[in-house]
Parts: sequence; C-alpha cells; structure tokens
Amino acid sequence: MRSSIIVRRGFAVVVFAAITVFGGLSWSQAEVQRDGRIVAAPTGHPWRSIGRVNLAGYRLRRHCTGTLIAHDRVLTARHCLLGLRPGGGVGLVSPREVHFLPGYARGEHLGHYRGVAFETIGGEAMLVRLDRSVLEAPVAVTRRTPAVGGALFQAGYSNDRGQVLTVDPACRYLGPSPDGYWRHDCEAIAGDSGAPILIDTAEGLAIAAIHVGRRGGTGLAEPIDPARLTTGAASP
Repeated sequence: MRSSIIVRRGFAVVVFAAITVFGGLSWSQAEVQRDGRIVAAPTGHPWRSIGRVNLAGYRLRRHCTGTLIAHDRVLTARHCLLGLRPGGGVGLVSPREVHFLPGYARGEHLGHYRGVAFETIGGEAMLVRLDRSVLEAPVAVTRRTPAVGGALFQAGYSNDRGQVLTVDPACRYLGPSPDGYWRHDCEAIAGDSGAPILIDTAEGLAIAAIHVGRRGGTGLAEPIDPARLTTGAASP
C-alpha cells in the first residue's frame, strides 16, 4: 500500500507519495517541521549520497552541503570552499581541509572522505575530487528546466538543524533571474549552500541545480550543465 505524508506549509496542504519521492521512507522515518521541511533518515537513494561538507583549516570551522555525482566527485558551491589565507586575504582553501561525510545524521555517517582537488564547472558550481571512491550510488544530473511553478525538492544540512538532513518536498521553480540563476521558494538557509535542487524524472530524483544563496528573500540556485561534469558522473 502506498503511504503518503501531508505537509502543511502556510495555507497550502501538499500531499505526496513517500514511497516514490522519499525512496521508501515511512512516516516513522521522517519528522515534519513546522516550515514544511522533513528530517529524512539516510536509508535510501538519493539521501545516502548527500552529505555534510565540513571545512576545518586556518581559523575556519563551518559546513555546507554536497552531493555525490560520481564515485569520487562531490558537487557543492564555490563560496563554501573559501577561507582566510595564512598570509592574508580570502581564497579557496586547500582541498585537504575539505571533508565529505555522506549520509550524515547526528554524528553517524557512511564514511569520511577528504578532498584532493577542486574542479570548476560553473560560476558557483564546484566539484571536490575525493581521496578515494565512495560506495554509495551517485545522484544523476539532468539538464531539464521545469515550467514556472513546477515542483522542486531541496535537501540540505541547514544551520538550524545541521545534525540531520532536512528536505523541502514542496517548493517551486519561480523562473530565471536576470543573471541566469534559478529563483525558487525552497526553505534553504545557511548550511544549505551547495544543496541539490532536485526534480522528479522518469528514472527518479535528479539534480538540476544547486542552492547558492538568497536575494530579496527569494532563493537562488545555479543550474548544472551535465556537459561540464567530469567523465563518470551519473545521468538520468
């Protein structure tokens, strides 16, 4: 029997099939927050392949969100990888100061991987090459752009709930910004930078963009061009 969860968000009631959208999550495996986000346990795809990107270096301790798009590549946002240089100024940190913890939840995770190199694939979109392969299945990347008002799903390690993965299953694409970003209304805050913006495809959820910030209260995401991804990246 297909189970469903009702998410109240403002005056709207959104009903979705948990077994389809959440990779088999049951009601007991998810908590619904007042703002409509869901705390999702990393028990299925793609949630097991989304993780915390922790930075630890010179006067630096923070986290963002990253997603495995190949067995040794993590997609995140460039500004997450910036830090103070020992000699002064701001720039990209050493890749070795970047740690990826897939499926992170309350101190538990599915592995601890370190960065060895960065690859730029967009204005904000960056890949972190890892020191070894991750066993979890990569998340597919799609070039699809939804119609204005189309459904999006955003998953990240928000600062207010940074110990768990929260998913907004009821947000929408609001159209492009003048500078080429996607505008969206997902519940994304600090810590969600680099978080995947997912859309439903015939093959399941796929990454279409990553969250990079907010402008005037509206979320901004950079669409991902699959053609710029490293060979070996998953595709729907």
